[in-house]
Amino acid sequence: MISSKKNFSIDSVLLTNLIFAFFPISFVLGNLIINANVILFCGLGLFHLRSKILTTKFDLSIKIIFLLFFAIIFSTSLNFIKSLYFEGYEHANLTNLIKSVVFFRFFLMLLITYLLYEFDILKFKYFFLSAAFTSILVALDIIYQYFFGYNIAGIKSTTFYNSGFFGSEQIAGGFIQNFSFFSIMFMTFIFKNKNYTRFILITIVICILGVGILVSGNRMPFILYLFGLVLTFFFSDKLRIIIPSSLICIFVFLIFVSDAAIKNRYHSAYDHIVVGEIVPRLEILIPSGVISKFPTLQSFFKKNYEINKKAAKSLEVPSNAAAGRKFISQTGEKGLIFTAIDTWSRHKIFGNGMKSFRITCQINPQYILTETTDFSKKLRQCSNHPHNYYFEILTETGIIGLSIVLIIALFFVIFIFKNLKVFKGNNIEHFFILAAAITLILELFPLKTSGSVFTTNDAAYIVLISSIILSHKKILKAKNF
Repeated sequence: MISSKKNFSIDSVLLTNLIFAFFPISFVLGNLIINANVILFCGLGLFHLRSKILTTKFDLSIKIIFLLFFAIIFSTSLNFIKSLYFEGYEHANLTNLIKSVVFFRFFLMLLITYLLYEFDILKFKYFFLSAAFTSILVALDIIYQYFFGYNIAGIKSTTFYNSGFFGSEQIAGGFIQNFSFFSIMFMTFIFKNKNYTRFILITIVICILGVGILVSGNRMPFILYLFGLVLTFFFSDKLRIIIPSSLICIFVFLIFVSDAAIKNRYHSAYDHIVVGEIVPRLEILIPSGVISKFPTLQSFFKKNYEINKKAAKSLEVPSNAAAGRKFISQTGEKGLIFTAIDTWSRHKIFGNGMKSFRITCQINPQYILTETTDFSKKLRQCSNHPHNYYFEILTETGIIGLSIVLIIALFFVIFIFKNLKVFKGNNIEHFFILAAAITLILELFPLKTSGSVFTTNDAAYIVLISSIILSHKKILKAKNF
């Protein structure tokens, strides 16, 4: 009997580790599998932890993250009560309230991951291996699809995108970028004492990942990948020579690539990403009084507006309001940002509740794309979410929610500066922490276009990487990673 129980305990621990390591693969298979993975992992985690959750003293950072999830439920509850008693019952508000409660599963996932590692049940080495090889395999599949027109499963590419196993979802480049630095750091550790072999193999891996993102057609992930390589150059001494060599190889491929569609897509990346996405967010964050005092700065933003206006004229804007609400401009994200600010101004303290942005768009016909010759006028657009994590948090959880997020961000910045020496370490734990840190920096980069933080894919990914960062003290002390 004792032996039987012991075997069951060993098997259950291994199963828990394998389920956690399966997360990168589940992101390829879709939201249904991600949710199933979360449920299985949390269930097994609760089995191992039992009463330990109630008796453990948690770090301040975990308590603050709990407040964020509580703020999401609280703001959504307030919105539901307001609509129920003052505006009339709306089924969508009840649905969002239920979703906000169910969304709490991701905090449970974070907490269980943290505690399982604290109690030496979870071993991140399995996840490290899984993330490293899954991203390389997906990149190779995308490259294969680019050259042959279909991937190894027979899925055909489209005019602009090669999505491989993701099919009609144009997110393959984002997936590769999300786990690419685990691949790079894993290979760096494996060949840390073989200088020549390390240089050749890691250069190949970096190029495979970069070219995979490049030919996927996803431009923002490619820009973020390059930015991540720059960060790696500064953080890791072992990659100081390899990074520049790899970047040269990637740019040579981009210059000599024969596909006109890929060329045109990346040649226009500056207008679409920098002019269309990053610059408008900078303009909103800088006070108008500051801009007016500096003619050069004012001229810079005006030039950005003229580029967007010129691009907008080449597009056919729907004339009726119903179609207009569904119309998303290809000229940038400025309209969505202003819509998010307008939406937030309705309930500044606690916000409008989880996934309220799309509802506000649907009931307010003024949130449509309009043309104007006046630089001071603000365009409005509508979508399911503001396409930026921070503006989405602001409009749906208010100042309270955004303040909590900024406090968490401050903790993360402190973590980066406190561990600069750790990032230059030579152990597997150091490479793993560096990969997680760079990955989270890229995911939470405030000026980038993002998905919705309240979707299964994005929430699970952020929680997954965040739980690794939260466990960094224990990871760095581990003798058997």
